[in-house]
Amino acid sequence: MTAAIPMIDLGANDVGATLDEGLRSTGFVQLVGHGLRPEAAAALRDACDRFFALDDDAKARYVHPSPLANRGHRRKGAEALSYSLGAASPPDLFESFNCGADDRADGSPLFQPTPWPDPAVPGFSAAAHTYLREMERICVVLDRLLGERIGLDLASMSTRGPDTLACIDYRPGADGSEPVQPGQQRMGAHSDYTSFTLLLADPVPGLQIVGPAGEWIDVVPEPGALLMNVGDVLAMATNDLWPSTLHRVVPMASGAAATRRSVAYFHYPNSDVVVAPQPWSIAERNGTARYSEVSVEAHLVGKLAAPKTATPATGASTAAGRIGGADKSD
Repeated sequence: MTAAIPMIDLGANDVGATLDEGLRSTGFVQLVGHGLRPEAAAALRDACDRFFALDDDAKARYVHPSPLANRGHRRKGAEALSYSLGAASPPDLFESFNCGADDRADGSPLFQPTPWPDPAVPGFSAAAHTYLREMERICVVLDRLLGERIGLDLASMSTRGPDTLACIDYRPGADGSEPVQPGQQRMGAHSDYTSFTLLLADPVPGLQIVGPAGEWIDVVPEPGALLMNVGDVLAMATNDLWPSTLHRVVPMASGAAATRRSVAYFHYPNSDVVVAPQPWSIAERNGTARYSEVSVEAHLVGKLAAPKTATPATGASTAAGRIGGADKSD
């Protein structure tokens, strides 16, 4: 089914209230008035297209060996995101290139340098860093708005988090076919591990989210809009009053467009920030806290490796009671 996704204008006077209202429904909204420069988005898309057009051997030179690094190329079938929810599935049918700002790399497991593919794709790192700066600027605005609603100074808590930019490409085989195993998705059902995620996606079918009644809802973004979804961190901080959006990308056989690209920016608080349900959210849940406190670093470490190693995640799940049909292939 298809449902209208709330459209939030970041330039509106009542943006805080409308953002709060939209996130309480499914944890998912569309943003306009965000100020992302079209030329920055176009330059990154062009760089990503050139990278994914390389042959497999060329792209393999830019694979990072650590499953915790979340940097470099991930070939199609290299991970299965359903494992982050503890559900086994065949490998996902997407490939990606993940990167982060060079000035945040410090050698720790979550802050590894990016193996930039500039030798093969000139200008890639420059285009990515320009886009990263655009996202950082927008996140400052959103952190301020969200923090005011939930009583946390998110802006000061999120200055050097393990933010990651993922260029994601979905395409069938060279002959135009997309063989699918039972239960296989282009991207398996999962929640993001973030405070929130900002997604720039082609306005074509393929993305689905789980609605309030557990049903899958088709999402096709409006041209120029950024999709925003709540991640685990804000779901835990708000005691699920802002639910972490369960989502997946279905294969062509289930209605996805043959060509689909997206650019996801995963935004976090600093890694040493401890997350726990806020007192007001516990009161709204009749005194019940759904989560124990955990640091951002511990949560991420418990989640990141599972989809890449086909092992169960150890981080907290925010999907309990909401998974609905998310364990079904269609």
